[in-house]
Amino acid sequence: MSSNKSHPEKLKEPFFKEFRALKPHIRKYRWAYITGLVFLIFTDAGQIVIPRLMGNAVDLIAVGTGHAAAVGKLMLGIIGLAVVVAVGRYGWRNFIIGSARRIETDLRNDLYGKLLTLSGSFYGRYKVGDLMARATNDLRSVRMATGMALIAFIDGIFMTIVILVALFVGYGRLGLLIVIPLPIVTAMALILGRIIGPLFRKVQESFARISDHVQETLAGIRVIKSFAREKRALDTFAEINADYGKANMSLVRFWGLIFPAMGFIAGLTVLLLLFFGGRQVLDGRLSPGDFVAALAYLGMLLWPAMGAGWVVNMMQRAAASLKRINAVLDEIPDIDDLPDATDDIPSGELEFRSVQYAYNDTDVVLKNVSFIAHRGGSTGILGRTGCGKTTLVKLVPRLLDPPEGSVLIGGKDIRLVKRSALRQVLGVVPQDVFLFSDTIRENILFARPEASDDDIEDVIDAAGLRTDLPFFPEGLETLVGEKGVTLSGGQKQRIAIARALITDPELLILDDALSAVDADTEERILENLFKMRHGRTTLMISHRVSALSRCDRCVVLEDGMVSSMGTHEELLGEDGFYREIADLQKLEHIEEESA
Repeated sequence: MSSNKSHPEKLKEPFFKEFRALKPHIRKYRWAYITGLVFLIFTDAGQIVIPRLMGNAVDLIAVGTGHAAAVGKLMLGIIGLAVVVAVGRYGWRNFIIGSARRIETDLRNDLYGKLLTLSGSFYGRYKVGDLMARATNDLRSVRMATGMALIAFIDGIFMTIVILVALFVGYGRLGLLIVIPLPIVTAMALILGRIIGPLFRKVQESFARISDHVQETLAGIRVIKSFAREKRALDTFAEINADYGKANMSLVRFWGLIFPAMGFIAGLTVLLLLFFGGRQVLDGRLSPGDFVAALAYLGMLLWPAMGAGWVVNMMQRAAASLKRINAVLDEIPDIDDLPDATDDIPSGELEFRSVQYAYNDTDVVLKNVSFIAHRGGSTGILGRTGCGKTTLVKLVPRLLDPPEGSVLIGGKDIRLVKRSALRQVLGVVPQDVFLFSDTIRENILFARPEASDDDIEDVIDAAGLRTDLPFFPEGLETLVGEKGVTLSGGQKQRIAIARALITDPELLILDDALSAVDADTEERILENLFKMRHGRTTLMISHRVSALSRCDRCVVLEDGMVSSMGTHEELLGEDGFYREIADLQKLEHIEEESA
């Protein structure tokens, strides 16, 4: 597309495309908006009548023929209108600003709900800090557009039309003369206001970079301190913060130029009134009261003229923000339920049938992997780092989407089962354990909040967590800190195992879930775990042959393919990677004992 066409399209796109996302929300609160606009019109009407009453009072006082009772009636009228204006102002603030707040809340719920549906690849492309900026700063701009900007727009149109009619009808040629500068102000606001959008986008993007850097720094603060890289982190933040400051200053300088310029031009209207209107007062062609009323009307007319630029600014900001929000809302999950998927919870043996999987066209991870994990039994998986073990088990809960007909439970393709139903029968303990910033008890109860105390005690024993309880300051009520920062790696893994066991899943997947505990502790945990899991299916990845020896059957993966499978004894009896690792670990164990 040629450059001479791209710029106008960019200007049209935010207003005619991005704001469509607000249509269902505006429709939802349309009656609140209509009620608020009625209050706004009553408020404006009251404000417009007040100058006329003030002018009448001034005329009565100026000519000296007015009675105190007549002036008093005008004063009571002004007070009554002031009450109407106050009530109206409360009404439009409650209905319009309140609706804008509700739309912000709804959009934030939509955004959060969307984030829960998106796959891992999305979070590889978007950083947490950037997403937080969209859920805070960007939504705040949308709220301003659906609230104050709408008010200023409607307010400006109504006030401008009514006041211009009052000036032209009541003052004739004088009314036309004194408003000559105002169209210049409006045109200036509309033209220059278009430049605001790109400047504001830069501000939002800079804020997102700051949010992302701070979030990443705080998450990795222990690594930063371990390598004494605090100065580098500070220097990087200072650089990003300076960019944010520069982006803001560019916006402020430009916006600061618009308002004084418009204020100067708008002030010429008062100068024109003083010159032409003052002469008419001196000549007796205009009463002092009419002069005061005209002056008040001009003051009221300045806001709509200058407010046009403010409205454009708010709308440009909202358009830039909605573009960023819509980018997330328009995302299509990589993994979704198929149209013919059902809620039927599968049961039976887990079968991998000629599984092929690649993250891209060149990075093939799994090649024709086939084996069966029998129902009620235990299957171990051994393999070198990067051979595809974790990829394989991620296919089962559809954290990665398997090829059609390649992963089956009870003979049924898992792709034909809704993800929510599929995951009800699964318990997964991943390599990288994540704990919520809550108590140990709440972390264990995460998947089954209604579990009894007896259930909790059972899984604590099975996960080998009992011996650690005395070391927690408040036992199960101890707060683990963000991501379990206050716990050791082994303690986090055991809490994660307890969390998976509390649901008594039909299929339990352990992805090297005991890598952070010593061999003796692992032995005790596995003994308790397999005793508790009797009659349930377990799929376990481990780098320790001693752990795999408890499984009914073991599968060895090499270079993404099944190189051998069988019982522990069968695999020890044949040459291959399994026996090689077993001999190596046995030698290491002997050396440790002799040391």
